[in-house]
Amino acid sequence: MKKSMMVAAIGFAAFAATAEDSGVDRAWNWSPIGVGIAAPIQLPFTDTDIYGLRFGGFFSRNNDVYGIDGGVVGMNNGEFAGVQANVFNWSSKDVYGIQAGPLANIVHGHFEGIQLGTFNIVYSETTLGLQVGALLNYNVSFAGVQVSALNWETTKFSGLSVGLLANVVKEDAAGFAIAPINCMNRFVGFELGAINLAEECVGFQLGFFNAANSLSGLQIGVLNLVCTDPLLNVPVLPIANASF
Repeated sequence: MKKSMMVAAIGFAAFAATAEDSGVDRAWNWSPIGVGIAAPIQLPFTDTDIYGLRFGGFFSRNNDVYGIDGGVVGMNNGEFAGVQANVFNWSSKDVYGIQAGPLANIVHGHFEGIQLGTFNIVYSETTLGLQVGALLNYNVSFAGVQVSALNWETTKFSGLSVGLLANVVKEDAAGFAIAPINCMNRFVGFELGAINLAEECVGFQLGFFNAANSLSGLQIGVLNLVCTDPLLNVPVLPIANASF
């Protein structure tokens, strides 16, 4: 029995690899099931869409994938929609649904849904939903709730951001930012942390050290710094500082 299974596995691998490299005309461009060992040793072939279930073994690669995806490394050159539960998930385009990758979830496109992993990285477009990352959540633009050691947005953020180490937003941020260090450019909302930094702050900063280049709101902390305060003309105030 074991010998027959081994022969079958070797035959499957040889057929898939030969067909992948031969350039033969494939009779189908989608399949309800995808199985394999490591691409290109898989059926259906790497240029095929999956509508249903994919288990790709150590490494699978297809175009669009819609359904449930499991394995070690799952990659799709097109869109993904459904539940993706590989150790490492990679999508070259948009993703809708749940990505649960213990190592990493990487999306080169738009993401809507839930990401759970050590590293959650969404390049190019907006992220909408929930991100929980052990070490890093990295987005171009994010709206929703995110929790990680480090949350980093290169453009915009809106929602709730909880960082065990820091929250960083390079452009506009609105909502609630909670972390030991909050570093924002233009911020509207509530910052809670040991160190709160904002180029422009409209709202409330609560922490040990609060600093803003311009403030329209309230700072409460041991040291509060407003670099341009036309009323008080005092750069540093203890306990509380307000400017409206």
